[in-house]
This record gives sequence, structure tokens and C-alpha cells, in this order.
Amino acid sequence: MAMARTALFAAAAFATALAGCGREGAAPPAPIQGEIELSEQFTGEFSLVDKNGAPVSNSDFAGKVMLVYFGFTHCPDVCPGDIGVMSAALNELGEAAKEVAAVFITVDPERDTPQALRDYFAFDERIVALTGDMEAIKATQAAYKVIANKQPLPDSALVYTIDHTRFYYVVDRSGQPRKAVIGGVSPQQLADVLRRSIGAS
Repeated sequence: MAMARTALFAAAAFATALAGCGREGAAPPAPIQGEIELSEQFTGEFSLVDKNGAPVSNSDFAGKVMLVYFGFTHCPDVCPGDIGVMSAALNELGEAAKEVAAVFITVDPERDTPQALRDYFAFDERIVALTGDMEAIKATQAAYKVIANKQPLPDSALVYTIDHTRFYYVVDRSGQPRKAVIGGVSPQQLADVLRRSIGAS
């Protein structure tokens, strides 16, 4: 019965923790606190390209704890804040940050070309930004059970936005996603999750 309640809680969290990027009146993420333990149904597998167009797969990060975030560079509000928290959390870790691979995966490959990622993430070279063709992006979303829905913005210069799952995924050293932490946490809170994951004091 407890397992059923946990499964229902996780399902509700993933269904409601969507970032309504750039849309007026979009519902904010549900106020769910804490971390969600992930099952092995989350494979964490991907085969994408980085900001230089070089192929990158999940196996390239074996031996490190991964911090994975899905978003897009044209998001005007939610993603920039969450990405800033990623960067600040690495600062909080100090030397222990070397044990973490911070990875951004776009949900908008149409606009997020390698050049766009190179320009956007120039502020922090520690964040590995990844894109790919739509098939590869969809496969990656499936591996993390990420929801991403394109929404037209007819009266905006953005043309469209993408509502997407707003979580930080923590992947262990073997490449298995273990936890999802809802976006909106502080850098200190995220750093604490990472410290526990890498075994740092």
C-alpha cells in the first residue's frame, strides 16, 4: 500500500511540475517539496551532440554524478532561473563540483542549435549543453519521462513556447537516474542533494 501511495505521489508530481515558460496565466508548478526517488524505468540513456557538434552519450559521464536539466534557451523566465541555480550550486560545492557533470538538454532542437547553445552557455563552461535531431531529443525525453509540449504564441515575437517538465535529475555514477528535484529550489538546497549523492561532507 505504501508503494502504491509513493507511485501515486510521483505520478502526480511529474504530471503537475510543468514550467509554463513565457505564457501569461500559465499554472505554476505544484508546491511539492523534497525529492522523488526514481525507478529503473528511468534509463537516462541519450545520444546527442554538444555545443561544438561533437557526439555525446550518457556513457561519456560514467564515474561522475550527473545533474540533468531539460529546458530551452528561448524560455524568457523559468529556465534562466533554474540554469542559474545549477551554476550557483556548482559554486556551492567548491572542489567537490569536479565530481559532478552538469548537463542541460534542450526540448527545442529546432532553435537550440549547437551555435545557439554555445552562445547561451558562454557564462559557465562547466555546464554541458546538448541538442540533437527531434528523434534523438524525443528518445532522451522518453528515457527521463519528460513531458514537453509546444504551445503557439501568436501575439509574441517568440512565435511559440514549450511547456515542459521542471525537474533536476540526479544520476548516479553508474548512469542510473536516482532522484528528481523540483525546479525552484535554492542553490544551497540543490548543492546539498548533490553532496549526498557524491558522498561529500
